[in-house]
Amino acid sequence: MSRRMLVIGAHSADFVWRAGGAIAVTTSNGGVARVVALSYGERGESGELWKEPGQTVERVKEIRHGEAERAAVALGADFVALDLGDYPLEIDRDGLVQIADTIREFKPDVLLTHTDRDPFNPDHAAAFFAVERARALAAGAGVTSAFEIIDPPELLLFEP
Repeated sequence: MSRRMLVIGAHSADFVWRAGGAIAVTTSNGGVARVVALSYGERGESGELWKEPGQTVERVKEIRHGEAERAAVALGADFVALDLGDYPLEIDRDGLVQIADTIREFKPDVLLTHTDRDPFNPDHAAAFFAVERARALAAGAGVTSAFEIIDPPELLLFEP
């Protein structure tokens, strides 16, 4: 049975070292994987890029998008960025709807994301709570809805 894995990270590079192996195993066994970044990590995780003279937010996002897209392709996945901003990552109603719509559209068997605590990066916990809520919304919370609903995907977390 091939599986559909959706990996949602707070920043564009989170999936590489947190879920790269799981993505590679899924795709090499005939499954399909999609990586979604809630932000590019343009403020909090792109320090080296900001050392370049004349750097702009849009250029940092462009560079980070290219890096993440190439890494996803190397693992056999595709990459999508929602560009919700970081440091702080704050998910409003529109962002939550985007995440839920992404889950609904892809219809994953497995949804992989952050844990609810990270003492070093508050954006990771914010991503967890948004993804957890969007997962429930995408599944219609077990009731008939005015929109398409999916069976809730298995929720797995990056960190042990």
